[in-house]
Amino acid sequence: MRLYESEISVPIVAARFGLDPAAIEDFSLNVNPFGPPASAVAAARSALDRCNAYPDTRLDALRTVLAGRHDVEPDRLFFGAGLDDVIKLLLQAFTAEGDTVLVHVPTFPRYELEAYLHGCNVETVRSDPPWALDVGAIHARLAQRRVDVAFLCTPNNPTGAVIANEDVRALARSFPQTIFIVDEALANPLEDGAAALARSEPNVVVLRTFSKAFGLAGLRVGYALGPTALVALAERGRPPFNVAVPGEAAAIAALEDAAFVRRSYATFHDEAALFVRGLERLRRFAVRGRYANMLLIEILSGPAAACIDALAAQGLLVADAACFGGIDDCAAIRVSLRDRAANVRLLAALGRA
Repeated sequence: MRLYESEISVPIVAARFGLDPAAIEDFSLNVNPFGPPASAVAAARSALDRCNAYPDTRLDALRTVLAGRHDVEPDRLFFGAGLDDVIKLLLQAFTAEGDTVLVHVPTFPRYELEAYLHGCNVETVRSDPPWALDVGAIHARLAQRRVDVAFLCTPNNPTGAVIANEDVRALARSFPQTIFIVDEALANPLEDGAAALARSEPNVVVLRTFSKAFGLAGLRVGYALGPTALVALAERGRPPFNVAVPGEAAAIAALEDAAFVRRSYATFHDEAALFVRGLERLRRFAVRGRYANMLLIEILSGPAAACIDALAAQGLLVADAACFGGIDDCAAIRVSLRDRAANVRLLAALGRA
């Protein structure tokens, strides 16, 4: 199984093509290209003075702020070193070897990998076309056999497709024996999203992260909201110090800077609209999915690998969408847009690729 995180990187491309790493633009990973809020950086730096001490086991300061933000009891929150850590810990808590995990594809590949590593059987549901998200097909597969855990990624990575709250609620109530893990890593953190379902449904757990819109990917802070019984089960296996002191401090500060998130999303909207208009003039490409600064682009002629290599030779990194699985039958790339100058550079390079 391939993982897009390891397929391409600035050091690899710099060494391969003899490029200056500082001149390479990385569109392959979905992050906030405008960095973290200044207040979060200041909070993390201040917290370094306390790094001789272990973090608070319960992360009470962050827990209190998030409980107020999501209008939940503090014990409904579960923390990890990024959502990769949260996903692994939840699967360890909610499944045993031989259990069945359902994943719709294409989507974030970590669900499938962690399920396999835990000894689970993985059921995949494919949509046609792959950039759609077929809730009916998910329902039909759940009706065929018992599923212990089902992952629903909304907005979906890499397609941007969204599952409505009412559809998630209907699935959860139709299949009460299944735990539904709703990954909202890409969602606007200022919106409530599926948090309401984590408050009302006994078998829904919602994932959120500080890596995307908040610009804290390097500090690795992710969390889950869910029913107290499920969170308590997961807490049994959570390492006591799995979120670092600077990460917690930066996350608290970032939560207080809603203006940063609003500016980021306004810029994402403007840059994506400009980029899509430019791409429409290039008949070789078609936008098949979009959310915030993330675009899924189908290559209508020629293999994806050749296009990716041509861009890399020019110091531009994009993700091969085939790394997500379930999108293998068409050539496609995923890009996460950056600032205006970088985006214009990528658009020009696509015209030459």
